[in-house]
Amino acid sequence: MVVIASFKPQQYSLLDHMHAVAFIQFLLVLVCSRALKSTQKPSNTTQQRISETHRRALLGRASVLCSKNYWQTLQTCVERFEDATAFVRTGDIEGMWIRDSAAQLHPYIPLASDSPEFQSLLEGALRSQAKYIAIDPYSNAYHKKWQNYGDARLLRGGYVFTANYEMDSGAYFLRFLKLYTDVVPTSTILREPQVHEAVTILMQLYRLEQNHNNSQYKYPLNPPWELPGGPSGKPVGYTGMVWNAFRPSDDPHTFGYHIPGNLFLASYLPFVGKVAKEVWEDEELASYADELRDDILNGVEKYGTKSVDGKTVYCYETDGLGNCNLMDDANVPSLLSIPYLDPSGEHYNREVYTNTREFILSDKNPWFFQGSVASGIGSPHTGHNMIWPMSLIMQAFTSESPKEKLDLINLVMSSAKDEFLRESFNKDNRSKTTREWFAWPNALFAELVMGQGSSCGTAKAAPTMPEVKQRPSDHPQFYAADVTTLRYRSIPGLGLMKS
Repeated sequence: MVVIASFKPQQYSLLDHMHAVAFIQFLLVLVCSRALKSTQKPSNTTQQRISETHRRALLGRASVLCSKNYWQTLQTCVERFEDATAFVRTGDIEGMWIRDSAAQLHPYIPLASDSPEFQSLLEGALRSQAKYIAIDPYSNAYHKKWQNYGDARLLRGGYVFTANYEMDSGAYFLRFLKLYTDVVPTSTILREPQVHEAVTILMQLYRLEQNHNNSQYKYPLNPPWELPGGPSGKPVGYTGMVWNAFRPSDDPHTFGYHIPGNLFLASYLPFVGKVAKEVWEDEELASYADELRDDILNGVEKYGTKSVDGKTVYCYETDGLGNCNLMDDANVPSLLSIPYLDPSGEHYNREVYTNTREFILSDKNPWFFQGSVASGIGSPHTGHNMIWPMSLIMQAFTSESPKEKLDLINLVMSSAKDEFLRESFNKDNRSKTTREWFAWPNALFAELVMGQGSSCGTAKAAPTMPEVKQRPSDHPQFYAADVTTLRYRSIPGLGLMKS
């Protein structure tokens, strides 16, 4: 408080008046300047310090969470066998999906650079995937041991867990193989004949399904049908793209050409061409990989886009006959995930992707939901109003805004239940979830957090690796076995016969 002394009127002069006025003006300026400073926004430097402090605190909490879910696959999903293979279940479902297992192990690839144990684990999974592809490349998930019973209608039995043809499964195998051998260039896994065989069979499958109308594919064999139009799906036009039956969610397609799956495959075909030439000396395979890449990219450009409100966007699916499915699904590959799966950016149009991202993260996408606790993309697999953490993680991966990335990391963490991410949660009630044990999103979250400069774990601090044990007695030397003895059925369209 400022106190001004009293004075006697008879002693007050003009000079005193001027001094008093000046003093009062000084006090007013002082008080007003301090009040103004208290209401001014922080300087840019101050804001940057606040933002960085917030970022570090948030990533610190994220690091604590991902240090737990980073190891979920290793601790709960992995088995290693004496024939140098490994089995990686998806979580609460016992089968090994090619897609899921590759994604679950993806965050461990950097650890393999100087860790023989992680090299053994990852090469073991690659060997299992290669053998499974050679057994039945149309299948998407497999058993760890031979099943004598089967379901003839659904083409299940032997090592086949589910026989849904999903063309992105092979792309995941190729990505896993490339990224692993990039990190461990001394590995000899590319020189193992089973790996060459698996890639060759994949390319044969893709060549056949470029011309799906000439394919002998039928699934299931008897009604009720799962694909629209019957066991082979609806008719499609030739586009150069690879036909696909089921989405990455395991749900049946609407139209036969899955755009994100085809772009994903195209981005790893240069690797196939390079290895075919330099390692396998297989010029025919190399030539076909190069041709397939060009065919896919030309097909996507010609048939895989549509103008919406004056902007060109990618279709989720198309049929080459003029139909375009405008939507996106949380499961990866998705339209949202295109830059994540092709970090080089060489196989998609950036402007079209930007338009597509804006479209699918809005109510124009029938599977985008906005609620009181979250907004994000879900999937027909879990129905309306259920948002997948996987889609929020992909939104963060593909965002160019640091703030959006941090906000999404915070949102994903808020959806965790018992320190693990679920398959999906309700847009208005995050306690309502699906699949309590689903390793894939937990692996993706760890990958996202590590990409922000935080640590989720090291090879030295890793939990104990599962002990190596003997494979079930039906085929103890599974990897070395004649693949014809491991098939439950023949696949005439590809010339793959059982013994």
